[in-house]
Amino acid sequence: MVILLAGCMLTGCGPMLGGDEELILTEKEAETMTYEMAEVSVSDVRKTGKASCVYQQVNDESLSFSVSGKRVAKVYVEKGQSVVKGQILAELDVGNAEEQIRDLEYSIARNELSLSNIELNRDNEISALWLRFMYQSGQSKEEKEALDKNVEGIQQRYRYIQEDCEDALALDRAQLDILRKSMQESTLRAGMNGMVSDIADKLEGSTTVRGEEVIKIIDSSDCLFAVDDISLRECFQEGVEVDMSMAYGTGAGDYKLVPHEMDKWEDKLLFSISQGGEGSIIEVGSRGTMRYTTGLREQVLSVPLKAVHQADGKSFVYVLGENNMREMKWIEAGLFGDDKVEVISGLQEGERVIIK
Repeated sequence: MVILLAGCMLTGCGPMLGGDEELILTEKEAETMTYEMAEVSVSDVRKTGKASCVYQQVNDESLSFSVSGKRVAKVYVEKGQSVVKGQILAELDVGNAEEQIRDLEYSIARNELSLSNIELNRDNEISALWLRFMYQSGQSKEEKEALDKNVEGIQQRYRYIQEDCEDALALDRAQLDILRKSMQESTLRAGMNGMVSDIADKLEGSTTVRGEEVIKIIDSSDCLFAVDDISLRECFQEGVEVDMSMAYGTGAGDYKLVPHEMDKWEDKLLFSISQGGEGSIIEVGSRGTMRYTTGLREQVLSVPLKAVHQADGKSFVYVLGENNMREMKWIEAGLFGDDKVEVISGLQEGERVIIK
């Protein structure tokens, strides 16, 4: 392209000087458009989705008192503390119940001893009567009748003693069972090994409500990643790994997860770690992002996703035509993946398309 320029010499604000005008000819180089190109190739086209997952324990235990209206006298554990099965975690105010239990246990032991001696004492008294009858009497009919009457009296008396003792034992045992049950209800014990993950606010000194959770224990040694959206179940297959990444926390990094016991999935999807995290400590409650496959076309004709455009519900790409001019070319697209698009028709392997 040739451009004609006319120049004139001006001096201050005076009139234009006469003389020949100076002509300057310049030639502007034609601009050449450059494009980023990509080749149509055969590859896998994959579309993925994302789901939030949380690292949580498999086993946990929610503890509550079985009685209402009692005062919590003592809490022996703190949040984050490790506990073992059977360990006392908290107790209610039981007044002098322990002293009453000791008194009842003593009374029961004494009556049991008395009961065990009743038969021996009875037999000893009857034997003494028989000895006197045999060696200190004439063994007359009257004396024999008196002996029989005395024996019957002894047996009757010991029957009364035995009944009184048995009644006392039954009453003491019933009272002891009530007190022991009360003591058992007043003591909160760990039902599993684990860690205290939660304690009710201001538990010590509070009044109990039957069945209300006051302490929670989790088994932090046995944890899995959980996804709450059960509708995603069909996106996973037994034994097939999925990618998961954690951006924060002590366990930050990339992982491979596999479905855990899919046949037992009910309200959550559970996954175990198959790769990654060596030496890392993942804290319970840590969150990650799982990427799962929603569509896959293996070894199909494809182009980069950013090369495909849409118009009126149809797909097209740009190619270079004659004189390196950009031309639009309609294609039939299949699966739109994360970074590639399946090409059903309209292009051939080896062709080049414009990305930008």
